[in-house]
Amino acid sequence: MNLYKVIRKIHLIATLVLATFIFMYFATGFIMIFEETFQRRNLRVEKVKEKIEGIQSIEPDSLAEWSRKKYHLKGRHFIDENDESIVIDFSYPGTIASVRVLRSYDSVRVEVKKGNFNTVMHQYHRLHGYAGGWTYFTWALMYDLSAISMIIFSITGIYLWYKTERRRLVGWMVFLASTLLTFSTIYYLMRN
Repeated sequence: MNLYKVIRKIHLIATLVLATFIFMYFATGFIMIFEETFQRRNLRVEKVKEKIEGIQSIEPDSLAEWSRKKYHLKGRHFIDENDESIVIDFSYPGTIASVRVLRSYDSVRVEVKKGNFNTVMHQYHRLHGYAGGWTYFTWALMYDLSAISMIIFSITGIYLWYKTERRRLVGWMVFLASTLLTFSTIYYLMRN
């Protein structure tokens, strides 16, 4: 098997890996672009307020796990502490929950907002990072595989184009113009 056929096969495999993510990003991105048409709404808001003796003495990380079990919360959590309270926000596509523990009153306030399909798609589009359990880890791994596939797809595509095209001037002009646009955008965004 010659090098051209190997590169072509790698290019085709990278395309298959990318296809799912490109379709997903198109669908979720489309919903984000046309926000007026596909508005995010809360379908349900649940609020709980209760007094729990000695809750202010629990460490924030333990408090997050306690809250997760007691109120059946899912997703990643982020902790924000100050002298008056501990706020633990849980984020899961379609659901945002906030647990507020007031240090001086032994009280807990929980607010859970469950969104519509458009909210789920909006948050799904923005998932990133390996923290949050095996589903987030799997998602992040697939996301990284698609990023690697995109790089492989581009490099093998350039190789295939170079090998099959006789006249390359237009191709080089398009390649240089798009590269210049990318770096100009990065430079512009870093300056402002």
